Amino acid sequence: MVDKKTMSEKKKRMIFAPMAGICEAFVMQPIDTIKVRQQSNQYPGLKKFVQKKGVQYLYKGLTPFTAQMCVKYGIRFSSFELLRGNNNNFYSNLVAGIGAGFFESLFITPFEIIKTNLQTRDSLTDPLAASKRITADGISGLYRGFWSTCLRQSINQGSNFTAYMMMRDYIIKKDEKPNIFKVMFSALISGSIGPILNNPFDVIKTRYMNPKYNEAYSSIPDAIKKIIKKEGITTLWKGIHLRVFRVATGQAITFSVIEQLSYLSTKYNLL
Repeated sequence: MVDKKTMSEKKKRMIFAPMAGICEAFVMQPIDTIKVRQQSNQYPGLKKFVQKKGVQYLYKGLTPFTAQMCVKYGIRFSSFELLRGNNNNFYSNLVAGIGAGFFESLFITPFEIIKTNLQTRDSLTDPLAASKRITADGISGLYRGFWSTCLRQSINQGSNFTAYMMMRDYIIKKDEKPNIFKVMFSALISGSIGPILNNPFDVIKTRYMNPKYNEAYSSIPDAIKKIIKKEGITTLWKGIHLRVFRVATGQAITFSVIEQLSYLSTKYNLL
């Protein structure tokens, strides 16, 4: 039987997660843009890129990215808490995390493909124009790259939630104010695991969603085979340093925001 305090904490994580996602989006968007361009072989280096495109280009696609992060974190934390129910152990957190990754993929794939199109096509200037181009041959265009997105997210959330929830029991004691440095450090560790494991699927997702590669691959195995044959196996880990930095730092921001807001809401009886 779960006590009222635990149920309240679960509810607060579900409520504050979208806010944390928006904070992460504004901070991490430039890193995501560089990562996408690098994986698409469209990145000449930061200096040349900024000289040619301007610093503002690093925030191209921010609107769909912010919307995606808000929706994604709401779905992620809600589905995670609902799927694991009253359990808090390794297996329940792992399965619930994988499930959360699947469910959020159903909603974020359209946002991801719009964002990627904006980040990789200079001719596209706004999300509406990108959406029209993507859906020119049907609404299914918004789900191009869904399975690679699903695999990426499921691995991410399975490892992230499992690791963080295990560490959380040690870093946040009952009725104790969360130590922001301990929370950030734990989230950095838990957020680093997923990108290291699933980077090949992220590369494939980027290729599928980039119009430059629309006719290049027929399936995930076909993409893996062709990328290794033409570009080398190391290409599947292209952008790994940026992904680890972006995802791990993003999780540090997210969990810090959630834990601090949860503590403050309890202290001032807001929820």
